[in-house]
Amino acid sequence: MTLTIQKEVAERIVAGPGSKSYGVLSLMVQYYGDVSMLFTIPAGAFRPRPKVDSAVIRIDRYEVPPVELTDPELFRTIIKSSFANRRKMLSNSLRNIQPDIRTILEDAGIDPSRRPETLSMNEFASLSNTLYEKKSETEDHAHRK
Repeated sequence: MTLTIQKEVAERIVAGPGSKSYGVLSLMVQYYGDVSMLFTIPAGAFRPRPKVDSAVIRIDRYEVPPVELTDPELFRTIIKSSFANRRKMLSNSLRNIQPDIRTILEDAGIDPSRRPETLSMNEFASLSNTLYEKKSETEDHAHRK
């Protein structure tokens, strides 16, 4: 796909970890395709003139997503919950998903005091897969009793 969109939205889509623009939109679009910003178009190029600049982005859809997920819905939930309170540490943002999230973060090799904008897609995938395994183990254990 080649799209012309508001420059600010384009920057959010192509942003990487550590960037102020990085968030849910970046991760969700980048999960489905390889994204790149091709060029910007100044507001003055349009009539009537909009209040914002535009950008042209390209999204090449992946045949196979860049990360392997046990539960894609859990992956999305973790990302949305993580960025709901962007300035909070992950352990605080994700407490509503799992009470012992600190342990799960550590098991996934992630420092619980990190903020969501510092995690790569691979780290979010690792966290999602680790949480899924822990929940499955807990459910398995509860069923055997």
